Amino acid sequence: MSDRRNSHEVNGDRAISSLGVLFATVFGSLLGPMFLVLTAMGIVNSGSGWFTKLDAIFAGLLTLMVACRWVEQRSGSATTAKGERATMQDFRRHVRSVLLIATLIWVAANLLGNHVLH
Repeated sequence: MSDRRNSHEVNGDRAISSLGVLFATVFGSLLGPMFLVLTAMGIVNSGSGWFTKLDAIFAGLLTLMVACRWVEQRSGSATTAKGERATMQDFRRHVRSVLLIATLIWVAANLLGNHVLH
């Protein structure tokens, strides 16, 4: 009985009821990072400069990932890794982390593609 009550408290009131929020959740946490890595691999393989179409796609995907997280946060269904309701502070921390990591990946991909491998 206690386990059921605890699982209801963690997940019960944050069910995703909108297709848009579901897409935002899936893209922001799964598809976006996957496409970002594939784009970074394309940057490495092309080695054609620092500000190319692939770099613009990378920036666009990153922007879309942050926007999707914002949609999820505003819907009230955003949670932390522990399953707790995500606060605005959690959102800001997440965005800072994603921006930092993505920037490092972008710089590394361009260094590899433009200066090391080509």
